[in-house]
Amino acid sequence: MRVLFMPGPAIGHAFPLVPLGWAFRAAGHEVVFVTAGDALAVARAGLSVLDAVPGRTTSDMQAQFIRDVPRLFEPIGTDPIGEMEERKPYIVSAWDPFVDAHVALGEWVQPDLVVYDPIFAVGPVVSAKLKVPAVAHSLGLARFTPDLLRELPGAVAMRRHGVALPEGIPTVDIAPPSLVEGGPADISMRYVPYNGGGVLPDWLREPVTRPRIAVTFGTLGGPERFAAGIERVLTAASEIDAEFVLAIGESAAPADLPPNVRTTGWVPLNQLLGGCVAAIHHGGDGTTLTCASLGVRQMVLPGAPDELVTGELLRTRGLAHVLDAMDELDVAAVGRLLTDAELGRVAAEVRAEIAALPSPAEVVSRLAAPA
Repeated sequence: MRVLFMPGPAIGHAFPLVPLGWAFRAAGHEVVFVTAGDALAVARAGLSVLDAVPGRTTSDMQAQFIRDVPRLFEPIGTDPIGEMEERKPYIVSAWDPFVDAHVALGEWVQPDLVVYDPIFAVGPVVSAKLKVPAVAHSLGLARFTPDLLRELPGAVAMRRHGVALPEGIPTVDIAPPSLVEGGPADISMRYVPYNGGGVLPDWLREPVTRPRIAVTFGTLGGPERFAAGIERVLTAASEIDAEFVLAIGESAAPADLPPNVRTTGWVPLNQLLGGCVAAIHHGGDGTTLTCASLGVRQMVLPGAPDELVTGELLRTRGLAHVLDAMDELDVAAVGRLLTDAELGRVAAEVRAEIAALPSPAEVVSRLAAPA
């Protein structure tokens, strides 16, 4: 079987699909990714990749979204989940300038199965044109259903290509049932962290003598986006008996760090978090689910609309301390992160829930089975 993976052209959209791609390869199937921008980094995971939009970066494409569809980046109000639900069809249609190039390469691949990012409409278009099955692969906690492609504006690519949305597209969830928006979908799969590879620094092998807290703010926007948060972490760190690791890139580190703070360049996040008891982060899906799979306590400072949705879902589940304003990040807040017994209980509960879900290999057996 030849399996075509079609994530949106961004690392945060492509990396979650890698473990299922590996599982298909390990089962003897051919796997090809069609994507663009920073998502081409999946090639470093040993997977074949075709570049649909040569010369374009993810940051460049995001700048185009901000220019062409500014409403998607407007501040969200008091109901993040409800307001995001209204925006979802427009989020799908915002990717439309890049759809046709991906579809053309997808048709060239001639797959037997299409696994696609539900925020990016390319998968169902290829599926409908080639009359092969498609599977939506979630990226995190928020739910983007195939039905978003039935009506405009989400259906703009389907209409342009003259095809209808195939019926019965299943969704593979990588968020556990107790955490995902709207409850579990057709197939729940164990989240296997993939954050890229790399040579691990020597200090990761050293014994951890006091609680270690990771601080990371994702791959888009850079450390400038959370400069105030980093400053508040550093202020709190000087009064807390813990080790803080700023995973923001050594070149972006502030000067005069407290002695209990270290910085690091790119380190596979699951390797860093494996030695941490807690993490302070932005609410990105990859960071959130990596923490959850490892039972790491979480403090979240959401900023972007999708992060605010994730923050609300985490708050409802009791899986994170979610801050509504930057000035809530202080010594007391970090102290509660380390000592809140209920937070620790829920983190352990969700970790066990994730571990009990079917592995990617088990999901491949189901998806590759004859109809």
